[in-house]
Amino acid sequence: MKGSLINKFIKFSYGNWVGLVLGLITTMIVTRILPPNAFGKVSMYDLILQIGLIITIFGTDQSFIRFFYEEHSENRGALLYNCLRLPLITTAIMVAVIILLNEPISRFVIGEANFKFSVILVIGIVFQLVFRFGQLVIRMQQKASLYSMLQIYNSLFNLIFVIILYYLLGSDFKVMIYAKVITMILLTFIAIYFGRNIWKISNRVVKNVKHSQLEIIKYGSPFVLTIFITWLFQSFDKIALRQWSDFEELGLYAAAMRLVALVMVLRTSFSTFWTPVAYEKFEKNPGDKSFFSNITLVVSFVMFFIAILSIATKDVIVLLLGPEFKEASDIMPFLVFMPILYTISETTVVGINFYKKTFWHILIASVACIFNIIGNMLLVPKFGALGASLSTAFSFIVFFTLRTQISQMYYKVRYPLKRIYLMVLIVSIYGLLSIIINNSWWMNIIISMLTIGFLILMFYKELYSNFLKKKL
Repeated sequence: MKGSLINKFIKFSYGNWVGLVLGLITTMIVTRILPPNAFGKVSMYDLILQIGLIITIFGTDQSFIRFFYEEHSENRGALLYNCLRLPLITTAIMVAVIILLNEPISRFVIGEANFKFSVILVIGIVFQLVFRFGQLVIRMQQKASLYSMLQIYNSLFNLIFVIILYYLLGSDFKVMIYAKVITMILLTFIAIYFGRNIWKISNRVVKNVKHSQLEIIKYGSPFVLTIFITWLFQSFDKIALRQWSDFEELGLYAAAMRLVALVMVLRTSFSTFWTPVAYEKFEKNPGDKSFFSNITLVVSFVMFFIAILSIATKDVIVLLLGPEFKEASDIMPFLVFMPILYTISETTVVGINFYKKTFWHILIASVACIFNIIGNMLLVPKFGALGASLSTAFSFIVFFTLRTQISQMYYKVRYPLKRIYLMVLIVSIYGLLSIIINNSWWMNIIISMLTIGFLILMFYKELYSNFLKKKL
């Protein structure tokens, strides 16, 4: 790999790692000042913001990314404002709906009618939209260090405002929501300031842009369905917990998700890095399939290794959360499959992307989503957050399998699939045992060492050969 590519990866990703540390500090503080049910309400707020962004942005962010480099540099500001026109209309409609239906919406999200909360939700949705484009302007200008600094500011400001608001408001779920909103407002202005050449108001009247409003909508709108289905697939567990359980279970589930933060950061960092590398390799030498097989081998080993360590240390991490969140350790083991299998599938899905058969992504997400919905309907009423984690794990196994097998139809690579599925089974058994022997930390450590030993036994030969011969 070229040094410049690695340097760019580091610049774009270091914000994730610093943000992870700051996020863990914030979690340690928040879980000691707020009960699990408050965490559950904040989780629902985040969920509504996510669906709000999907609806309001209407895929125009994807159009901005696709057409950015096709426009002359002096016209990119006009492209930005053209991409913003439809989202501003959809946002206005959504704001009106939230205000008119503020009572049922606030009851669903936080369990009580609260007009002030609806106003805060509206502010969050509006600034979330503008910040999304603010981030994209910086990202597309390849200001990698600034992009990472925004992520660090996000975590740092959130931590500062959580502490300040706790002393002002006390132990209230609004502390986290207000902190998120204030942070987003500040970051939006920072992003606009550093991208001010593109955000200049005069860019609104530039006429000679290559891409019309119709082209922007035509390209971006198909993404709405794909993104919505993917969101539903990855979020139905929280919806199910809100519907068939209570805010406490939802809060424990949200806390458990934070226990797999390290694996989630690895997923995000790798996905950002891998896409350009894969396309460049395919364009230069499409016949070199061993490269993709070797990458999958390395990524699988690393992801399973980190997952095992996460499960092994879950009880230690839970000590950082506080006694009220101890049950989160029983939920966490099966949640590791979400980032593990998603990350590995990024290396095995390449055939679909190389040959532009992207319609398969809708089908794959839809099928996995159906499995997740059925699993949550069956398991959440009886097992609560643990049932949601089991359903999530199984649906991601389906997701990985479909991505891999369909990709093989277009670009057949000898992936180490038998070993991957065997490790899924072994880590599942280890995760189950870690729940059963929850009060015996030393037994958990022994089993984790045996599991790591088995992982090394299955992968060491090829890994040693690859690094020795520098195949990667």
